[in-house]
Amino acid sequence: MEAKLPRQKAGNVKYVESYDFRHPKLFSKEIMRTLRSIHDVLSRNLSRIFSTSLRYKVDIYLHKILQVSSQEFVQGIESPSTIYLLSVDDLNGEIIIVLPPEFCIHLIERQSGGQGKKLCERRTLTTIEEKIVSRVVRHINTEIVSAWEPYMDFRIDSTIYESKTENLHLTSVDPTIIVKFLVELGDEKIEIGVSYSYSLLKKAMSDTILKKGIKSKFEKLSEEELEAYKRTLSKAEVLIQPLLGTTQLTLDEIINLKEGDTIPLKQKSENPLEVRINGKTKMTAYPGVIQGRRAVKVFELIEEINEMELV
Repeated sequence: MEAKLPRQKAGNVKYVESYDFRHPKLFSKEIMRTLRSIHDVLSRNLSRIFSTSLRYKVDIYLHKILQVSSQEFVQGIESPSTIYLLSVDDLNGEIIIVLPPEFCIHLIERQSGGQGKKLCERRTLTTIEEKIVSRVVRHINTEIVSAWEPYMDFRIDSTIYESKTENLHLTSVDPTIIVKFLVELGDEKIEIGVSYSYSLLKKAMSDTILKKGIKSKFEKLSEEELEAYKRTLSKAEVLIQPLLGTTQLTLDEIINLKEGDTIPLKQKSENPLEVRINGKTKMTAYPGVIQGRRAVKVFELIEEINEMELV
């Protein structure tokens, strides 16, 4: 059943937005942002696990987070698939990991000394193959718990493997939150999914853990925990972008650009360049060359102004 909800727009113009009562939105925007942050961390850790297992670089990105019914989730899984059902007894819920079997077979071949990078046919894993993949899944389980650790503590009590969706008997009929990751394997791309039953996340929501933020803001860390966080942060990779300069052009000017045209920038040659770290300006630097490579020499570090100090 759908209802048409009128909403206000600029200039008092109303438009109608569809709302499906069969799939009510259970999560606020704040909670969804927190879920994305958790799984951005998980995607980086999965990239490390798969790169190690496949013996070549694998890039994994958070693709999307969906809310569907348990029935729709199960019906959307291709058969055969490599499915792992993780039980979390403390939260009375389940986590389900869905991996394409052709990717699992490729992983097994690479671990066995194979050199190919092409994905194989889709088929059910043998008993021996499943045991090999289960070792990798145990590492994934650890990273799932680790990604959630700053927000809530739980443990995975059991792991069950299934290849056919008809054998997948869920203990809950609650809505399911599906997190999909895009895995880049050279020229090929696959999608893996991690789903959470609503009953599993309900405790976090009722305790407002996800709404308030990470527990480390409210708990004093021990010296060992603090050192562990420092080690983790020190190894985190960040994107550094020296900005050569900026300018503004009209759309007409852009359309009429020709090969050989010069675009003047606002940046003066005698001034240091703006350097952005993960999209935020953190320093200035002068361009140069070192050992035949383009480089920048840091001129000034820009201190971030705390908004609370301005109040």
